[in-house]
Amino acid sequence: MKVGVIVFGSLPAGVKQIVYKMQLHLASKHELVGMEIEKDTGTATYRELNINSDAPYLSQSMLMMSAYPEDNKWEEIFSAVDAAVVIGNKEAKEKWETHLAGRSSVRSLFVPVSIYNDMEGSDSSLGYDTAVNSIVDNILRVKDTINSLKYDKPRLFGFSIDGSPSTKMLKDISIAGDGHYFTQAASEEEILSLRERIENSFTEWNTSSVIVYSKASANEAQEKVVDQLNVDFKYTEIDEALCMGTNPTSADRIIANGLAVEILSWVQNEQETGQVAVRTDGITFLNK
Repeated sequence: MKVGVIVFGSLPAGVKQIVYKMQLHLASKHELVGMEIEKDTGTATYRELNINSDAPYLSQSMLMMSAYPEDNKWEEIFSAVDAAVVIGNKEAKEKWETHLAGRSSVRSLFVPVSIYNDMEGSDSSLGYDTAVNSIVDNILRVKDTINSLKYDKPRLFGFSIDGSPSTKMLKDISIAGDGHYFTQAASEEEILSLRERIENSFTEWNTSSVIVYSKASANEAQEKVVDQLNVDFKYTEIDEALCMGTNPTSADRIIANGLAVEILSWVQNEQETGQVAVRTDGITFLNK
C-alpha cells in the first residue's frame, strides 16, 4: 500500500516524532511517501520516507510543511497514494473537510496539530505545551533582566504573540509567567480590573511586570491599558517560529506518541476516512 503523509499550516517539533514512528513501523511493509506542494507552482512532489538517521529526534525532519493545493486539485494530488495522513492546524482541517474528506475515492486521516490549541473536537493539541513553554521561558529571561535594573517609573514589558492565540493560551502564559493578559473580548469592567491588578502588583520590592496579548490586539492593549498607567513600557513580538520549539516538551511527546499509535492502527486496519481527536481521557478515532 502506498501511504502518503503531508503537513499543512503548522509544523511544531513533535511532528518529527510522528513521522519517525511512521517510518519505523510502516516503511518495511508499505511504501511511505512524503508529500509536498510548491507554493508558487502548485506542483506536487512525492518522496519516499526512509529512516535516515541514528538520532531521529536530534536530526532535521525529512518532511517539510506544504502549501495548500488549489481547491479543485485536492483529489487529483492525493489520488497518487492509496491512503493519506493529513497533519495540520485549524485552517488545514477546514480545507481537508471541504476538499478531501468527502471524496470517496481518496481514503484519508486528519491529525490535528496546533500551537494555539484551537482545534474543534479536541481538548488539547500537539504543539501547545511546547509553545507555552517557549514563550514563558522568554518571559522569565526578560523578567530576570528588568528586575536587575531600577527606573524612576515601574516597568511594564509587553509580549505581542503572533497568530491567533486563544484566551486560554494567553491566560496560561500569564499565570506561568506571573504576569497579566489582555484580550480584545474584555469588557470595560474587565479592563479596569486589569489596570488595577497591574498597578497593585508594583511594590517597593517589585517594580516590574509583564502583559501578554495577541499581535492583532496590540494597539488596543496599548490604548486601553498601557497608556492609562504611569509606567515605562517596552514590548517584544513573539513570532510563530519561536513558538514551535526545537524539541517538544514531555507533554507533547506523550501526545505525539498517542497520535502515532492511532495513525498506525488506521493504516494497518485499513479504516475509512476519519480524524483523530485528542481528549483528556485519551486519543480517539472519529468518523468523518
